[in-house]
Amino acid sequence: MKVALAALVGFLLGLLLFAIGREIWWAFAARPVGEVVSKALAAVGSLGWIDTTLITGIAAIGAAYLSVRAVHAQIKQAEQIETERNAAKRAANRAVLPISLAALSQYAEANTSLLKGLLESCVEQLLPKTIRIPHFAQIPSGVVAALKEMVEYLGDTERKAFIHLLVAIQVQSSRLAALAEEHGRGQLTLATNLESYIIGQAEIYARAASLYNFGRGAADEIPLGLKRSEIGSALFLIGIRDSLKDELVERFNLASDAIWPPVSELAA
Repeated sequence: MKVALAALVGFLLGLLLFAIGREIWWAFAARPVGEVVSKALAAVGSLGWIDTTLITGIAAIGAAYLSVRAVHAQIKQAEQIETERNAAKRAANRAVLPISLAALSQYAEANTSLLKGLLESCVEQLLPKTIRIPHFAQIPSGVVAALKEMVEYLGDTERKAFIHLLVAIQVQSSRLAALAEEHGRGQLTLATNLESYIIGQAEIYARAASLYNFGRGAADEIPLGLKRSEIGSALFLIGIRDSLKDELVERFNLASDAIWPPVSELAA
């Protein structure tokens, strides 16, 4: 704003000097030097050299300046309205977030129960071809859209937790869909594959659980990472207990506070 004001003042001074120079040029071109000097001295007292053109030009510049200020004020007001609208949308998405997170928790529990049943049916670390793959739970309706809207109204750092959750949902959903197709074609289904899918469901559950406090308004900060120990705790909550839980915790190092990698880095 200061730069614009300085530019305006400079322009007005330039215009003033131009008008004075123009009058002097015209005066010397039309009359003898003596007459010009005489009339100039007489005009200084009354400022007669300020003509209608100069006054009109200054008035036009002043009007333009006021117009620019009005435009800036309108832009600022529009930005304020947009900021308030985004804040309201963010608050609304945050208010319904716990509903989406609860639906994801139930989704992970249901799929884990089915995967556990398949794992218990394995013989010598292989799932018999005669075992039929059940229909796994589908991603809860509206959850992905709700998480997507939440991402749109968060900062770059905040949205990472939601992006990781969406990635986990997408990858695990694809894996479960491929499991039924591959097993139906006669491909071998290893017990270790089923165990990794269970870990994937535990990740979805843990990532959803880590966002509950933010959704409920109990905390304004969103966790930047998911600890391996949170995956281990999630196993118990989704129904993996006793020796199987201990085995998975040890195999995948789920008792440490190290950050859990993105689901795409988890070896099947």
